Amino acid sequence: MSISTGERMKITILGARGSIPTEGAEMLEFGGATSCVLIETDEWAVFFDAGTGIVNAPEIGDKKIAIFLTHPHIDHLLGLPFFPYITDKSKHIDFYAVKSGVLSARQQLDKLLCPPLWPCSADDYPANFEFHDIEFPVKLGDISITGIPSVHPGGGIVYRLECGGKSMVYATDYEYRDDHIGELIDFAKDTDLLLFDAQYTDEEFEKRRGYGHSTPSLGVIVARKAGAKEVRFVHHDPTHTDEFLLNMEEKIKTEDISFARRGEVIDL
Repeated sequence: MSISTGERMKITILGARGSIPTEGAEMLEFGGATSCVLIETDEWAVFFDAGTGIVNAPEIGDKKIAIFLTHPHIDHLLGLPFFPYITDKSKHIDFYAVKSGVLSARQQLDKLLCPPLWPCSADDYPANFEFHDIEFPVKLGDISITGIPSVHPGGGIVYRLECGGKSMVYATDYEYRDDHIGELIDFAKDTDLLLFDAQYTDEEFEKRRGYGHSTPSLGVIVARKAGAKEVRFVHHDPTHTDEFLLNMEEKIKTEDISFARRGEVIDL
Protein backbone atom coordinates (compact mmCIF):
# COMPACT_ATOMS: atom_id res chain seq x y z
CA MET A 1 0.00 0.00 0.00
CA SER A 2 1.43 3.38 -0.93
CA ILE A 3 1.26 6.21 1.55
CA SER A 4 1.22 9.81 0.47
CA THR A 5 4.19 11.72 1.83
CA GLY A 6 3.29 13.82 4.85
CA GLU A 7 -0.39 12.85 4.64
CA ARG A 8 -0.98 9.29 5.80
CA MET A 9 0.28 6.77 8.30
CA LYS A 10 -0.14 3.01 8.27
CA ILE A 11 -0.34 1.47 11.74
CA THR A 12 0.02 -2.29 12.22
CA ILE A 13 -0.65 -4.08 15.51
CA LEU A 14 2.16 -6.65 15.62
CA GLY A 15 1.56 -7.71 19.23
CA ALA A 16 -1.25 -6.91 21.66
CA ARG A 17 -0.75 -9.49 24.43
CA GLY A 18 0.53 -8.42 27.83
CA SER A 19 2.94 -9.78 30.42
CA ILE A 20 4.00 -12.98 28.65
CA PRO A 21 3.52 -14.51 25.18
CA THR A 22 0.72 -17.04 24.82
CA GLU A 23 -0.19 -19.73 22.32
CA GLY A 24 -2.94 -22.21 21.62
CA ALA A 25 -6.11 -22.65 19.60
CA GLU A 26 -8.03 -20.54 22.11
CA MET A 27 -5.70 -17.54 21.58
CA LEU A 28 -5.81 -17.14 17.79
CA GLU A 29 -8.14 -14.20 17.15
CA PHE A 30 -6.33 -11.64 19.31
CA GLY A 31 -2.92 -13.28 19.09
CA GLY A 32 -0.35 -14.23 21.67
CA ALA A 33 2.53 -11.94 20.69
CA THR A 34 3.52 -9.28 23.21
CA SER A 35 3.56 -5.53 22.76
CA CYS A 36 4.70 -4.07 19.45
CA VAL A 37 3.08 -1.48 17.17
CA LEU A 38 4.49 -0.42 13.79
CA ILE A 39 3.84 3.04 12.34
CA GLU A 40 4.89 3.52 8.73
CA THR A 41 5.27 6.61 6.61
CA ASP A 42 7.02 6.94 3.25
CA GLU A 43 10.37 7.46 4.99
CA TRP A 44 10.18 5.76 8.38
CA ALA A 45 9.22 2.50 10.07
CA VAL A 46 8.72 3.36 13.74
CA PHE A 47 8.20 0.55 16.23
CA PHE A 48 6.70 1.22 19.65
CA ASP A 49 8.10 -1.55 21.88
CA ALA A 50 9.92 -4.71 20.84
CA GLY A 51 7.86 -7.51 22.34
CA THR A 52 7.53 -10.79 20.48
CA GLY A 53 5.28 -9.09 17.95
CA ILE A 54 8.35 -7.47 16.37
CA VAL A 55 9.49 -10.91 15.19
CA ASN A 56 6.74 -10.75 12.56
CA ALA A 57 7.67 -7.30 11.24
CA PRO A 58 6.61 -6.98 7.59
CA GLU A 59 8.75 -6.02 4.63
CA ILE A 60 9.59 -2.32 4.95
CA GLY A 61 11.88 -1.83 1.97
CA ASP A 62 14.45 0.90 2.46
CA LYS A 63 12.58 2.78 5.17
CA LYS A 64 14.58 4.06 8.13
CA ILE A 65 14.03 2.14 11.37
CA ALA A 66 13.42 3.53 14.86
CA ILE A 67 12.40 1.60 17.98
CA PHE A 68 10.87 3.44 20.94
CA LEU A 69 10.73 1.55 24.22
CA THR A 70 7.95 2.38 26.67
CA HIS A 71 9.80 0.66 29.52
CA PRO A 72 12.31 -2.18 29.84
CA HIS A 73 10.08 -4.92 31.24
CA ILE A 74 10.96 -8.13 29.48
CA ASP A 75 7.64 -8.60 27.64
CA HIS A 76 8.37 -5.34 25.81
CA LEU A 77 11.89 -6.37 24.74
CA LEU A 78 11.70 -10.13 24.30
CA GLY A 79 11.34 -10.12 20.53
CA LEU A 80 14.27 -7.85 19.71
CA PRO A 81 16.91 -10.62 19.34
CA PHE A 82 14.72 -12.10 16.57
CA PHE A 83 13.77 -8.84 14.84
CA PRO A 84 14.26 -9.65 11.12
CA TYR A 85 16.27 -6.52 10.38
CA ILE A 86 18.73 -6.97 13.24
CA THR A 87 20.72 -9.39 11.08
CA ASP A 88 20.81 -7.07 8.05
CA LYS A 89 24.13 -5.23 7.91
CA SER A 90 22.63 -2.60 5.61
CA LYS A 91 20.16 -1.48 8.30
CA HIS A 92 20.65 1.32 10.80
CA ILE A 93 18.42 1.01 13.88
CA ASP A 94 17.79 4.03 16.10
CA PHE A 95 16.86 2.78 19.57
CA TYR A 96 15.15 5.27 21.89
CA ALA A 97 14.36 5.02 25.59
CA VAL A 98 13.95 7.37 28.51
CA LYS A 99 16.53 6.83 31.23
CA SER A 100 15.26 4.26 33.72
CA GLY A 101 16.76 5.23 37.06
CA VAL A 102 20.46 5.54 36.27
CA LEU A 103 20.28 3.27 33.21
CA SER A 104 20.70 4.78 29.76
CA ALA A 105 18.92 3.44 26.68
CA ARG A 106 22.00 1.35 25.86
CA GLN A 107 22.28 -0.01 29.39
CA GLN A 108 18.62 -1.02 29.46
CA LEU A 109 19.06 -3.13 26.35
CA ASP A 110 22.35 -4.52 27.63
CA LYS A 111 20.51 -5.96 30.63
CA LEU A 112 18.78 -8.35 28.25
CA LEU A 113 21.39 -8.86 25.55
CA CYS A 114 24.18 -10.26 27.69
CA PRO A 115 25.21 -13.60 29.23
CA PRO A 116 23.78 -15.59 30.86
CA LEU A 117 20.41 -14.38 29.56
CA TRP A 118 21.57 -14.13 25.94
CA PRO A 119 24.86 -14.96 24.19
CA CYS A 120 25.01 -11.81 22.02
CA SER A 121 25.24 -8.10 22.70
CA ALA A 122 23.79 -5.45 20.40
CA ASP A 123 27.29 -4.98 18.95
CA ASP A 124 27.37 -8.62 17.82
CA TYR A 125 24.47 -8.18 15.39
CA PRO A 126 25.13 -7.07 11.79
CA ALA A 127 22.71 -4.13 11.95
CA ASN A 128 24.12 -0.84 13.20
CA PHE A 129 22.48 0.27 16.46
CA GLU A 130 22.47 3.89 17.56
CA PHE A 131 21.19 4.55 21.08
CA HIS A 132 19.31 7.66 22.17
CA ASP A 133 18.31 8.81 25.65
CA ILE A 134 15.08 10.59 24.76
CA GLU A 135 14.63 14.31 25.07
CA PHE A 136 11.21 15.34 23.79
CA PRO A 137 10.18 16.22 21.20
CA VAL A 138 11.91 13.72 18.92
CA LYS A 139 11.86 14.65 15.22
CA LEU A 140 12.13 12.00 12.51
CA GLY A 141 11.60 13.80 9.24
CA ASP A 142 7.92 14.81 9.19
CA ILE A 143 7.24 12.79 12.35
CA SER A 144 7.13 14.39 15.80
CA ILE A 145 7.07 12.25 18.94
CA THR A 146 6.35 13.50 22.45
CA GLY A 147 5.80 11.68 25.72
CA ILE A 148 4.57 11.82 29.30
CA PRO A 149 5.23 9.50 32.24
CA SER A 150 3.05 6.42 32.52
CA VAL A 151 1.53 5.09 35.75
CA HIS A 152 3.29 1.75 36.07
CA PRO A 153 5.68 0.07 38.53
CA GLY A 154 9.20 1.13 37.61
CA GLY A 155 7.91 3.89 35.35
CA GLY A 156 7.25 4.06 31.65
CA ILE A 157 6.33 6.43 28.83
CA VAL A 158 3.12 7.21 26.98
CA TYR A 159 3.97 8.27 23.44
CA ARG A 160 2.15 10.58 21.05
CA LEU A 161 3.21 10.43 17.40
CA GLU A 162 2.11 13.12 14.96
CA CYS A 163 2.60 13.30 11.21
CA GLY A 164 0.78 15.04 8.38
CA GLY A 165 -1.92 16.44 10.65
CA LYS A 166 -2.74 13.00 12.13
CA SER A 167 -1.86 11.62 15.55
CA MET A 168 -1.83 8.42 17.59
CA VAL A 169 -1.26 7.88 21.30
CA TYR A 170 0.25 4.67 22.70
CA ALA A 171 -0.69 4.28 26.36
CA THR A 172 0.11 0.70 27.25
CA ASP A 173 1.01 -0.36 30.80
CA TYR A 174 -0.96 2.53 32.25
CA GLU A 175 -3.04 2.34 35.42
CA TYR A 176 -6.05 4.61 35.64
CA ARG A 177 -5.69 6.74 38.77
CA ASP A 178 -7.80 9.77 39.55
CA ASP A 179 -4.76 11.82 40.54
CA HIS A 180 -2.97 11.26 37.21
CA ILE A 181 -5.60 10.61 34.55
CA GLY A 182 -6.13 14.28 33.72
CA GLU A 183 -2.61 14.51 32.34
CA LEU A 184 -3.23 11.61 29.98
CA ILE A 185 -6.59 12.99 28.86
CA ASP A 186 -4.96 16.31 28.00
CA PHE A 187 -2.06 14.55 26.27
CA ALA A 188 -4.42 12.44 24.13
CA LYS A 189 -6.71 15.36 23.27
CA ASP A 190 -8.41 14.89 19.88
CA THR A 191 -6.03 12.11 18.84
CA ASP A 192 -7.02 10.11 15.76
CA LEU A 193 -6.11 6.81 17.43
CA LEU A 194 -5.72 5.89 21.10
CA LEU A 195 -4.13 2.58 22.03
CA PHE A 196 -4.92 2.07 25.71
CA ASP A 197 -4.07 -0.62 28.23
CA ALA A 198 -7.16 -2.63 29.19
CA GLN A 199 -5.68 -5.79 30.65
CA TYR A 200 -8.23 -6.38 33.40
CA THR A 201 -11.94 -6.71 33.89
CA ASP A 202 -13.44 -4.32 36.43
CA GLU A 203 -13.49 -7.14 38.98
CA GLU A 204 -9.84 -8.07 38.36
CA PHE A 205 -8.78 -4.44 38.58
CA GLU A 206 -10.10 -4.10 42.12
CA LYS A 207 -7.81 -6.96 43.19
CA ARG A 208 -4.78 -5.75 41.23
CA ARG A 209 -4.52 -2.06 41.90
CA GLY A 210 -0.86 -1.06 41.76
CA TYR A 211 -0.01 -3.54 39.00
CA GLY A 212 0.05 -0.77 36.39
CA HIS A 213 -2.86 -1.72 34.11
CA SER A 214 -6.43 -0.61 33.41
CA THR A 215 -9.80 -1.82 32.12
CA PRO A 216 -11.95 -1.29 29.02
CA SER A 217 -14.59 0.66 30.94
CA LEU A 218 -11.96 3.05 32.29
CA GLY A 219 -10.44 3.31 28.82
CA VAL A 220 -13.79 4.38 27.39
CA ILE A 221 -13.90 7.19 29.94
CA VAL A 222 -10.44 8.35 28.88
CA ALA A 223 -11.31 8.15 25.19
CA ARG A 224 -14.53 10.14 25.54
CA LYS A 225 -12.96 12.85 27.68
CA ALA A 226 -9.99 13.11 25.32
CA GLY A 227 -12.16 13.11 22.21
CA ALA A 228 -10.21 10.24 20.63
CA LYS A 229 -11.60 9.37 17.21
CA GLU A 230 -10.69 5.67 17.29
CA VAL A 231 -9.71 3.39 20.18
CA ARG A 232 -8.03 -0.01 20.33
CA PHE A 233 -7.50 -1.69 23.68
CA VAL A 234 -4.17 -3.48 24.11
CA HIS A 235 -2.09 -5.54 26.55
CA HIS A 236 -4.56 -8.42 26.80
CA ASP A 237 -4.08 -10.57 29.88
CA PRO A 238 -2.27 -13.85 29.10
CA THR A 239 -5.02 -15.86 30.80
CA HIS A 240 -7.81 -14.33 28.72
CA THR A 241 -8.86 -16.57 25.85
CA ASP A 242 -10.49 -15.40 22.62
CA GLU A 243 -13.91 -16.23 24.05
CA PHE A 244 -13.17 -14.28 27.23
CA LEU A 245 -11.90 -11.26 25.29
CA LEU A 246 -14.84 -11.30 22.90
CA ASN A 247 -17.19 -11.21 25.88
CA MET A 248 -15.23 -8.28 27.35
CA GLU A 249 -15.22 -6.49 24.02
CA GLU A 250 -18.96 -6.91 23.50
CA LYS A 251 -19.64 -4.71 26.52
CA ILE A 252 -17.83 -1.67 25.09
CA LYS A 253 -17.59 -2.20 21.33
CA THR A 254 -18.78 0.52 18.95
CA GLU A 255 -17.90 1.39 15.37
CA ASP A 256 -14.77 3.19 16.65
CA ILE A 257 -13.90 1.26 19.82
CA SER A 258 -12.68 -2.34 19.90
CA PHE A 259 -9.94 -4.66 21.14
CA ALA A 260 -6.69 -4.76 19.17
CA ARG A 261 -5.94 -7.90 17.20
CA ARG A 262 -2.50 -9.02 16.04
CA GLY A 263 -2.05 -8.13 12.40
CA GLU A 264 -4.74 -5.46 12.37
CA VAL A 265 -3.92 -2.50 10.09
CA ILE A 266 -5.26 1.01 10.67
CA ASP A 267 -4.77 3.75 8.08
CA LEU A 268 -4.75 7.37 9.23
